[in-house]
Amino acid sequence: MAKPSEKILQPKRRKTGVVAFFRESLIEIKRVRWPGRQEVINYTTAAVLTTIVMGLLVWGFDLGIAKLMSLIGLV
Repeated sequence: MAKPSEKILQPKRRKTGVVAFFRESLIEIKRVRWPGRQEVINYTTAAVLTTIVMGLLVWGFDLGIAKLMSLIGLV
């Protein structure tokens, strides 16, 4: 039987708190592979073009449904 004065072995606890959070965040940021200038330009162009195309599709469907509803006489 273990004596009360003997320390029970416990696993190491991770440091918690605000300081540890920011320290680990900085370590993770250093590991990030940041995109180059050309990659950023390509991704931005793809995002803008996709947004424009999707906007035009929604606008076209909206016009088509509005025209259909006016032909039926619901509007």
